[in-house]
Amino acid sequence: MTAATSAAATDFGNATPTHATVLIARIARVVRQRFEQALTPLGLRQRHVVALSYLQGHGPTAQRALAARLCMDASSTVCLLNELEDDDLVVRRRDRSDRRRGVVALSAKGERALREVNSALQAVEDEILTGLDGSERALLQGLLGRLCRGESDWGAIARDA
Repeated sequence: MTAATSAAATDFGNATPTHATVLIARIARVVRQRFEQALTPLGLRQRHVVALSYLQGHGPTAQRALAARLCMDASSTVCLLNELEDDDLVVRRRDRSDRRRGVVALSAKGERALREVNSALQAVEDEILTGLDGSERALLQGLLGRLCRGESDWGAIARDA
């Protein structure tokens, strides 16, 4: 972590903001910067990881359904999938039951890329959460999970990336 990133991650001035929203926004900015830095050597961006992770968790998915789940328009989805396909991270094929429908699946190389991403993100997480012990990290994970439960907006990350 750079000195500036470290300072930004831990120094919010003399007073802690009174609203959790402000704290979350500040921490999110630092996490996003570190996330992007960790992905750069892998040749990936956040939107790539969101799409690959979705496919890993849900299996082969109709291209139109993937676009809907990522909250992306059709042309943006095509551009994203072109990038992933060019890097052999996904495979697109026609649905045998409906030749008009494209199906997207994670490739073996995409699976390997996600393992590398998970290692890189674990390092970022360890860096960001360095001041928390194991039980505090577990508590934070649980609380964040509760905040996200029921959220289907994968696309907020993809759109903003």
